[in-house]
Amino acid sequence: MLARQGCITATFVLRPPDTVAARRLACGFLLALLRSKALHAASRQMAAQMESVEAAAVDAAGPAAGEELMASLYVHKYVRNSLPALVHTMTLTACAIVMLSSPDEEPQMRELYAELAAALEDSWALEHAARAMLLQACNPRALHSLVSEAVDLAASAHTNLLLLYHCYEDDGEIADAAPVAARLRSVASGRCVQHVARCMGLAVLCDADGGSAYGLPPELLYLLPSGHGPAGGVMSDAAARQLRAMVCMMQLVDPAPPGRGGALALALRVGWLAVASARSRAGGEGAGGNIDSGSSASGGSGASPPAAMTALRPHRTVPQEKVFPLSVEALHAAWRFLSLPRAITEAASGSAVAEAADWWRLAAAVVDWAVPCSTGDAGRPDLVSFGVGLATVLGLLPDCDMLSLSAEPPPTIAAALDGGLLRCLELMMRRAGRNPQGPEATLLQGLVHHDCGRQSFWSYLAPLLAYGEPSQAAALLATLRKLLRNVDSQALLGTEHMNSKANLHDCILSTITDVLAAVVKQEDDAAAAAAAPGAEPPSPAAQQLLSLLSCAACEWLPELSQSLSHSLVTSGMASPSLLSALLAWLPLLAGRCVVQPYGTAAVSSAPDDGAGGGARGDGGGAADDGGWRALLMEEVGAVALLDASLRIVPRVAELHPESRGPLLCSLVAACCAVAAVLVEAAAVPAPAASAAAKGPSGAAAVSAKLTLPWRPGLLREAAAGLRSCGDQDMAAHAEGLAAYLELGGEGACGALRQAPSPPGPLVSALPPPTEARRLLPGRCANPRCANLAGDSEADLTLKACAGCGAVGYCCRPCQTAHWRAGHKGQCARGRGNGGALSELAVEV
Repeated sequence: MLARQGCITATFVLRPPDTVAARRLACGFLLALLRSKALHAASRQMAAQMESVEAAAVDAAGPAAGEELMASLYVHKYVRNSLPALVHTMTLTACAIVMLSSPDEEPQMRELYAELAAALEDSWALEHAARAMLLQACNPRALHSLVSEAVDLAASAHTNLLLLYHCYEDDGEIADAAPVAARLRSVASGRCVQHVARCMGLAVLCDADGGSAYGLPPELLYLLPSGHGPAGGVMSDAAARQLRAMVCMMQLVDPAPPGRGGALALALRVGWLAVASARSRAGGEGAGGNIDSGSSASGGSGASPPAAMTALRPHRTVPQEKVFPLSVEALHAAWRFLSLPRAITEAASGSAVAEAADWWRLAAAVVDWAVPCSTGDAGRPDLVSFGVGLATVLGLLPDCDMLSLSAEPPPTIAAALDGGLLRCLELMMRRAGRNPQGPEATLLQGLVHHDCGRQSFWSYLAPLLAYGEPSQAAALLATLRKLLRNVDSQALLGTEHMNSKANLHDCILSTITDVLAAVVKQEDDAAAAAAAPGAEPPSPAAQQLLSLLSCAACEWLPELSQSLSHSLVTSGMASPSLLSALLAWLPLLAGRCVVQPYGTAAVSSAPDDGAGGGARGDGGGAADDGGWRALLMEEVGAVALLDASLRIVPRVAELHPESRGPLLCSLVAACCAVAAVLVEAAAVPAPAASAAAKGPSGAAAVSAKLTLPWRPGLLREAAAGLRSCGDQDMAAHAEGLAAYLELGGEGACGALRQAPSPPGPLVSALPPPTEARRLLPGRCANPRCANLAGDSEADLTLKACAGCGAVGYCCRPCQTAHWRAGHKGQCARGRGNGGALSELAVEV
């Protein structure tokens, strides 16, 4: 009795502490207890009684021997209750205080971590505790409350073992982290520990969904604690911990019975139970308020949950606060048993792709249904961790060369798309835009700002755009434009390096910057390698990706230009990385503008107004080019943007040289390219006498007069900054353009003879804007529409203006805004009558 009381006292003392002083005290006590070989002694005592019970069970006089063995109630409670409780409490508490410790506690906690792993491995204490606990649970005379308490304590210890393992699994800063983590894994891989964890979890799972027990005896399931509540209600927190402990322990062992396929099915089943619990609690409606089972994150893209999971109505549901952590843990466990993730070759079997697609369906459903269940600040670390985990998984998707994509998607891409990933990303973004402080916004920040380092957001977005459903991909780009439209002006000021961790607005800007910069870099790399599409045309996937890149340019660049121009004018600064990414696109657009040869353009008698009007003169320079010139000069407003950008040149000196040089280089290159397009549009036939001034292309030197609002002094200041960064060539271009402007735009300019550069192989292959805009028909007629209702831009229902029927709107506010912006007059002319605001009546 005294021994049992000692165990109870130690268990009480070891309760998880919540202060630094308490943690240090508990750490010292635990170290002393571990060094006293308490776990070894407990293991010997439990092993001795287990052997006696097993021997009595096969003895001819088994029942009498069994009664004699059980005569001492105190010994029974001590060995089957107190000792397992001591083992699990020591494990649970040690894991907790190590994970909660601060950096200054690290040396002592690292020592505790190593000694705990060594003691558990040497003593086999968890194995013996698992046997004792299972024997207690199988005893019909055992008190149900004692069994439930023991099972709950074991579940918490098992869960914390995995969390502690993840803390040190890949810690390169600790020399012996890997060997100690391997010891923990060995401890958790014991057959008894794994069997008990699976029995505990299956008891709850079968009680909740009525599914298979995979051969476990019904009488055992009946005796084990399960839902802890009335049928049709919510399972207890302890039951949810049993489920999570099962999927946690599955991650620490190689596929044991029921094998890889069975383990995968079991993990997915737990995840779908969590999702079904969230759906059941929502009354069959999506978290966004307008989603049903046919248009959820996975269903809307042609992917849908397995039929059995769609029809699942749990007998008991998972508590709301446990839904998200349980579903994410189930995803982690299931990922471990997939055969596809690293089989990225075409040789991957169809069954492997189908398994991975099922995983992505569950992941999409978790984002759709389980993520909204995670509310409050307490769940933010788990949401960020889940986002980083998704980014790590996405990082396994193969990189792609935009001009040489295969006709069929790689297996990993096919599985992700079939599982609804493309729509899931848009769903996450739209919900984040509706609630910037909500769980989806936190998840998105973790997804965008991951620590993989090897790949960027664009690297895994590109293959999804190339092989995904075109209208869904275009809808994602349109959603990003609306998010950009809603970005706070303060975020546009930014810093030298975008920080997607700061808030949702910085996350969106970081994402768009990453995509824009990645395309420019790939264009530069292709041009440097003299790459070309070749004799064969690009594959359908490559053509689709190129069309979507044109679509992204049409969607994002005008919005970015307007926002950054406003920020530059009002505050005198903008995010250097975002501004550099935007300016780097101007020469690409300029290279695609139709440039008429000298001698064919008619003379325009009207002087250029400095705002891009020269590009639309009567001289034919604005020939039909598919909309490139209109995109650059009118929608992006390149002249005004560059005027505002030049005004911050005096402040660029405050930036770090790594940011200063690229920004100044992008600015000067953009100025030269845009000026060259304007001069070319207003060009007059070159005099015969100037034929000697022909450039490398054979064209005569430019001799048109150009009036621009750019201040030459700022260009000279930019030239000085470029020289300080070592870029002599671009500094000369800035000086040459400044001299040209000082002369009133008369004469020849060497910088303009070389700009815009001929488009490289990638930009040359981009379809024109007029074609790219057809990817997402039926857009809201309000050009400033920022409606993020629903979970996809493609799902927005448009209603035609009842007055003219020529345009459609997604909502009443958009119709009102467009009416006031000028549609009132157009609508009245179309109807031939008055100007009352039309009702939205006809669905498009």
